Amino acid sequence: MSVVGSLEDLSFPDVLQIVRASRRSGTLRLDMRDGERRVRFENGVIRDAMLGPGGPALDDLLQRQGSVGAQAVAGARARAARTGTSVISALVAMGSVAQETIDRLVREELKASLRSLVLSQEGEFRFELEDERVPGERALLLIERSVLRRAVEDELERGGFAVDTCETPGQVLERARRLLREGAAFLLVTDLVLPDAGGKGWRGGLDLVRSIRSFAPKARGLLLGEIQEANMDAEARAAGACAYLTSPDLGGARLADVGSILARFGAQVRETLLHPEDVGAGPPRPVRAVDHLSLLRNLVGELHAEEEIEIPLLVLRLAAEYFERGVLFVVRDNRAHGTGAFGGETDDPDPEGLDGRVRGVELSLLPGSILETACRTRVPYVGPIEPTDANAPLIEKLGTPLPKEAAIIPVCAGRQVFAILYGDNGSSARPLGDLRGLEIFVAQAGIALRNVSLQRRLSELSQAGGTKGPDA
Repeated sequence: MSVVGSLEDLSFPDVLQIVRASRRSGTLRLDMRDGERRVRFENGVIRDAMLGPGGPALDDLLQRQGSVGAQAVAGARARAARTGTSVISALVAMGSVAQETIDRLVREELKASLRSLVLSQEGEFRFELEDERVPGERALLLIERSVLRRAVEDELERGGFAVDTCETPGQVLERARRLLREGAAFLLVTDLVLPDAGGKGWRGGLDLVRSIRSFAPKARGLLLGEIQEANMDAEARAAGACAYLTSPDLGGARLADVGSILARFGAQVRETLLHPEDVGAGPPRPVRAVDHLSLLRNLVGELHAEEEIEIPLLVLRLAAEYFERGVLFVVRDNRAHGTGAFGGETDDPDPEGLDGRVRGVELSLLPGSILETACRTRVPYVGPIEPTDANAPLIEKLGTPLPKEAAIIPVCAGRQVFAILYGDNGSSARPLGDLRGLEIFVAQAGIALRNVSLQRRLSELSQAGGTKGPDA
């Protein structure tokens, strides 16, 4: 899942602010004329960056600045290879460098290297949200072509995997058995065309997958190759692999396009390992953020609005892109005040529909209700609405039928909750899908509302001070 857009719609600093506010983990990629930049986030905090074509790694930058020595970096790299963590995390854990030093270095390098991006309005950005995986999972790679091996290795490492490159099937089997004895999770990515065990054929990749699955049945295997036979994927799965992917043909590619082709293939390998059930269903469709970003530009323009409700209404407009029906409640005095709604059933007995039922209504935030829980925890919820007494007032206003799945997203900043967004897919009962793009937008809306509130408070204090006499 990814959120994409253009720097014409949103400046680079605003993109960084949205990602930080969302507290999401993932990689922000910027495609510029002179190459790609990457900034990796963990829970909204910058953890790594590739600041230009051929840009140095953070551990190399630390060495150049004299923050760590070569021996410490070598030890951290060895530790990272053993534990599956990043080199930077290993340096911090070993006490070789403070996290504050790393944060400061990243900020300084971003300021220096991305200065031209701050005012740039050319290029595309993509925020790739990080997928869940087994902690410490290790990938064993047996790929003969060095360019493919490098592309796959880079993408798997950026996805959080620890990668071991192997040179022979025997080396793969040795490491796999050792990892199994240690109780470590692992997976395999291997060429299809390898010498087989008898040395007379070239189906060694299939044999290797079968061998590993014989003693590690839970290990996932992925086969790569240039063979384009129609039944190749089925044969790979019969051997125990999760899929077979056709390697890219670089023969007809321009030299300038090779890097992007390899990067896309590496990303395809990573996604296949994480989501083998999606193979054959086509690439995941990114959320196109142009419309979302247009709304965000409007939201930023509303920072000086006199009525705070105008910003949550922008959230309601965006929510219509995700839900078949939705309701916005403004939170005041321990009550949820209905301000507007969209959607609803065509055969609704109420002539004014859902909007008429909720506009102006006040629902008490009863303990244990789905609305009260969202306010108290300040955490989005996706799931069924339990038909309890505490939820009865909300269920009554929503009308029938009760949705199988609903989303409750608080619009908040810090400890203050300004509004609650409710959404579902009505009687169609379609799954809600991925809402992370909407959650990012809602997080930014909460910050904007807090700014409006602070600005209003400062204005009130200023006016109060201006009315006092000279002796006050």
